[in-house]
Order: sequence, then structure tokens, then C-alpha cells
Amino acid sequence: MALNSIEETYRSRTPKSAALLDRANRSMPGGLTRNFGFFRPYPVVHQRGQGPYLWDVDGNRYVDLNYNGLSLIHGHAYKPIAQALAQATENGWAWLGTNLPQIEFAEALCKRIKIFEKVLFTNSGTEASMLAVKMARGFTGRPLILKAHGGYHGTYSDLEAGLHGQGEIAGHTLLAEFNNVESFERVLAQHGPRIAAVVLEPVMYTGVVMPALPGFLNQVQAAARKAGALFVLDDCLMLRLAYGGSAEKFGLEPDITFLGKFVGGGMPVGAVGARREIMDLADPGRAGGIYHGGSFNGNVLASVAGRIAVEHLTAERIQRMDAQADRIKQALEARAKAVGLSLYMLCEGSVMGLYFSATKPRPGGELPNPELSGRYHLACLNHGVQMGPGGMVSMSTAMTDEAVAEAIAGMSAALEDVRP
Repeated sequence: MALNSIEETYRSRTPKSAALLDRANRSMPGGLTRNFGFFRPYPVVHQRGQGPYLWDVDGNRYVDLNYNGLSLIHGHAYKPIAQALAQATENGWAWLGTNLPQIEFAEALCKRIKIFEKVLFTNSGTEASMLAVKMARGFTGRPLILKAHGGYHGTYSDLEAGLHGQGEIAGHTLLAEFNNVESFERVLAQHGPRIAAVVLEPVMYTGVVMPALPGFLNQVQAAARKAGALFVLDDCLMLRLAYGGSAEKFGLEPDITFLGKFVGGGMPVGAVGARREIMDLADPGRAGGIYHGGSFNGNVLASVAGRIAVEHLTAERIQRMDAQADRIKQALEARAKAVGLSLYMLCEGSVMGLYFSATKPRPGGELPNPELSGRYHLACLNHGVQMGPGGMVSMSTAMTDEAVAEAIAGMSAALEDVRP
């Protein structure tokens, strides 16, 4: 099916979304407040969500395979969280000082994540990345950060190096190649005494979803330690890989870990955790320590929702999501082969990337065959499936066998639409 036909179908299904995006564009650049989620001819405007499903303003229903950028691990309107939030709002939700839900949330994270002896809260994963870098620099007394080219750690300028055409930032950020241990070792050998931290994510997801090769993270962690730098793990997305996060899955012992996304239970949240000697640098009663502020850090609503989200993500639920992702992967690979399409799928746990390529995409590289990927994304929406515009797919604990079957049927039909 030609792009014009796929786009015409999309437009015919979503006239109210088109009208609202036109209205939104008069007050917001491009009609939305973040780059992720934008696609042509215009994004869908959703009206409600329940479990694994979304409904747009035109009444179309979608199996959601994105969950707001992987931030809703229990799906939409998860009843235990919705009920707890409704109860919490009766007494107010943002007070100066500590509150009981905040303490309980901190305890839940420290209990779950091995290296978390203490934790600090922020209001987003980006803020958490900023705090992690600030603490690494404060603890080591060093200025530089080393990260992977193409690695995404939020929209903090020091960690946007290597993204969107931006190179290294003199005096702030150095770059090495993801999944290339020697590249990191070379930079550490050259600049080691000035590097405060190496910041890495276990699965790169900008441009393409790219899991770390076996041993890569462990070897870079060892190289960082040898150079006297801290190893900082970005687990905003991939805490879902195991009960104790990606550190547990890959056998890592990061000095600092920062979190975001689903740990807020759908509320804005970020968190930074580490061993006591690092975290105590931010003790407000300590002279000459690190200052950490934020009017809504650890607010009641984020703490209530976050604790429930974390406690309800059991090892059994993680295994079930992983199996569902594998089921979708196998079905789509078989269907793509049957219709004559080159499809390369990269999967880690319950997260995968879908790319129209005969070979493995390059870490941090451009999306392979973006024109075909764009057509396929629209075709999936036409068949009632929402995934990330760049081909990212994820599961939630709300996914039922029926929803998985619907997703496979819709995505398979979309493959038929874009076949040669």
C-alpha cells in the first residue's frame, strides 16, 4: 500500500486529532511540549487510557505498546494507584519538609536496589541525571563526564553531547562508542585523572534500541574504577529488566544509579541512589556539601504512586512481560519473512526495537530506512496499535493474552500494508 493511501486512511480516522493539533500549534511549538511523540502528518490526540488500551478523541482504540515512553509499567489508570491518589488528594500533596509517603517510597527503593543505601528524589529522569552528575563531580573533585556517543540521558546539556548533531563539550563531556570497550579505555587512559564519572545505560534507545553486548558494561565499570572515576548507571528505562534492575541482571555494582519513568507510577519523578558516603554529601546539615533543591521533590502524590508501582512489579510479572515481548518478536519476524520484508528486531527483556534492515543497526546511528519505518508506524495506528514513532515496543503488566494477540494481528496487517 502506498504512503498516500496509508496516510489518507490515517487522516480519515483522525479528523478531530488533526483539528486539535492545529489548535495546539497556535499556543505550543509544533502543537506539543516534547519532541518524542511527534510524527507526520500529525500525532494522535488521546482522550483516555485503561489497562493496555488507549482511545483517541475520534473514538479509535489502540493497543498501547509505548506507555508514554515506557513510564507506565502497570498500564493506564492502574486501579491501586488511581485509588491511592484519589485518597491522598483529600489532605493536600505538597508540603515543606519530609512526609510519610516519601519515607516509605525511599525505603521501598533502598530495599529493592542493592546499591541504594540512601536515595534523593527529583521530578524527572532528566533532573535525576543532573543530580547524579553533580554528586559525581562533588565526590571526586573532577570536572569531566564520559558517556556513549548517541546515549540519551535526558535533556541536560552536559549529557546531550553526542546527540542531535552535537559533539563533545569542552571542559564538560567526552564521548566514546557504545559496545566498544577499547573506545572507553582509550578516553579513560587519556583523560582519566579529570574524569568524574562514566555514565551508561544498559540499553541504548535513541535512534535504535541497542542492548549492551555481553560483558561490555562490566568491563567499562572496571576501567572506570581503575581510572578513579565513578561508574554511573542510567536505569530510568531498564529498571524493568530484573527485580533489582539492570545492575542485578548484568552483575554490575554501580557507584551511583539514577531512575525515572515508571518509578513514579505515572507521576513526574526521578531518583538518585548510591552508597552512604556518596549520598551523605547532600545532607543539608553537612557543611560544604552538595545543595539539592526542588519544591516538589518527593511530593505526596509522586511518592504514593511510586511506591505502589515499584512494590507491584514482582519478578513473576517481569518474566511474564519478557515472554509476551518474545511472543510478539517471533510472530513479527515470521510474518515479515513471509511478505518479503527485511526486519531486524533487537530485544532486551520486555523492550524491543523494530527496524526495516537486513543487518544490525549501528549503536547511536540513524533509524534505518526512516521512510518505510514512518509508513509502518502509520499503518500500525490504522490497525489499532500504538508503538513509538522510531519502532520502540514495550510491555506492561496490564498486557493480557488478548491484547498481545491484538497487537500481533494489527502489526502483522501493517506489514502487509507496507510490503514490496
